[in-house]
Amino acid sequence: MTFNRIRLGISCLALLILAVCFSSKSLNAQSTTQGSIAGSVLDSSDAVVPGAAIHIENMATGFAVNLVADGSGFFKAPLLEPGKYTVTITSPNFAKYRADDVLVVVGQVTSLEPRLAVASSSTQVVVTEQTPVMNLESPDFTDTLNTAALQNVPINNRRWSALALTTPGVVADSTGFGLVSVRGISIYLNNVEIDGADDNQAYFSSERGYTREAYSTSGSAVREFAVNTGVYSAEYGRAAGGVITSVTKSGTNSIHGQAYFWDRESNWNAFNDYTFLTVLNPTTNKYVSTHLKPEDLRKIYGFTVGGPLIKNKLFWIYTYDQHTHINPGAAIPPMRPLSTRSQILRRPSPLLAAITQLLLAT
Repeated sequence: MTFNRIRLGISCLALLILAVCFSSKSLNAQSTTQGSIAGSVLDSSDAVVPGAAIHIENMATGFAVNLVADGSGFFKAPLLEPGKYTVTITSPNFAKYRADDVLVVVGQVTSLEPRLAVASSSTQVVVTEQTPVMNLESPDFTDTLNTAALQNVPINNRRWSALALTTPGVVADSTGFGLVSVRGISIYLNNVEIDGADDNQAYFSSERGYTREAYSTSGSAVREFAVNTGVYSAEYGRAAGGVITSVTKSGTNSIHGQAYFWDRESNWNAFNDYTFLTVLNPTTNKYVSTHLKPEDLRKIYGFTVGGPLIKNKLFWIYTYDQHTHINPGAAIPPMRPLSTRSQILRRPSPLLAAITQLLLAT
C-alpha cells in the first residue's frame, strides 16, 4: 500500500513538472525579475511579414530563443534575463535582419520594429543603435537602475536600495533609519524583493537590514533593480507604497570580476567649528578650549568574480563584502566656571541650614 502511494506521488510530481514546462512556452508576460522582447516584422512598405524566423541570443551567456512570427507578423519572447541580446530575423525573399545590443531590463518589454528589405538571402541588414526602452504596455510608474548607476552614483554605505531616492516620489525616511518612503506612505508598506524572493523583515515588515550598514546583498552583486512607485500589477502584491525589485548578477561565458576598497576616515575630515573640548589648565588655573574630532573609521572592501562552468549552459559567481565601522561619539558633561562653583559651595541650602540649627538647639 505504501509503495503504491509513493509511486502515485512520483507520477503526480512528474505530471506537474511536465505541465509547468509546457505551459511556460505559452507565457506572454515578463516576470518580476525578467523582461521580454516583442515586435512586429514589417517590410519596407510597412506590410506585415508573417512566418518570419526570429533568433534571440544573450550576448553574455549564449542563451538562445527561437520564435516564428504569427500571421500578423507579431512575435514576443518572454522571460528573458536582463542584459544585451542579438535579434536575428530571416524570411524568404528578404535580406537577413540583425539588431545588436538590444537591451532587456527587469519588468519591462523591449519593443522592436524590424523592417526587412527585399534582397537576396546573402544580403544582411545590421542595426547597431536601438531606441530607449519605454513602457507602452502597462500604466505602472517604474524606474530602472542598471550596473552603471550602481557603480557611478555615490551612495552612503554602498547600500544599493538607497538609489531608489533618485526616483520621483521617493524620499528618505524622516526618522533617519535609512529606509525610503514612496508617495508619503509609511516605510512599512513597501515591498522589497531580491530575485523575486521576499526581502522584508517578518517583525517590522520593513526592508531587511533596517538601520544596519552591512546589508543582506552586496551592491556589487546586484545587476539592476526597478522601483515601482505606483499602479503596478497584482503580480507584485503586498504593498501600498512602493515595490523595489532587484536582480543579482550571474556568471557569463568569460571570466570577469571586480575588487573594491572604500575608505572613509575622520583623519581626512575637517574640524567642526562647534565641537570643542574644554579642560582646566592647572598651571594657569584657566579653561582652555580645543577642537574635538571623534574617531570615525568606515572601510568597505570585497570582490565579485564569475565565469563559466559549461559554456552556454552553466555559470558560477561569488561575491564577498566586508564592512568595518568605528562609530564616532563624544560625550562631554557641562562644566560650570570655577567662580560659580565656589559661590554654590559657600551658599548652604535651606534644608541643610534647618538641620544645623536643630542640632545646635539640642
